[in-house]
Amino acid sequence: MFFIVGIDSGSENIGLRKCTFFPCCNRYGAMAAVTCSYQVFTLFFIPLFRFGKRYFVTCPQCGTVYELSREEGRRIARDPGAEINPSQMYALRNFNNAYGKTCPNCHAAVDPNAHFCSNCGTKLN
Repeated sequence: MFFIVGIDSGSENIGLRKCTFFPCCNRYGAMAAVTCSYQVFTLFFIPLFRFGKRYFVTCPQCGTVYELSREEGRRIARDPGAEINPSQMYALRNFNNAYGKTCPNCHAAVDPNAHFCSNCGTKLN
């Protein structure tokens, strides 16, 4: 008898949450995308349980990626109306695209003078 076991990875889009402050852009009260990445233990290709969850938030202005503390990530995932506490964010990566600005809908790089996103057509502030 043999068993086929494995570990796979996955991610889940938590949704948009309000962040009181982004230190990378000095931006207050922006809505930002939150995601959760995790590992999955599988038995015969059937996912049994998730472990190693990590939560991330992306600045809608410049694309800097922050990791949330585990407790903050769990709180944000449970409550759709929760605001992200900036003291619980840790900068991981700054994308620094050529324009320095990203679309709040699709996160594509956009010209700072553009009124609409050239990728998805969303009206820009």
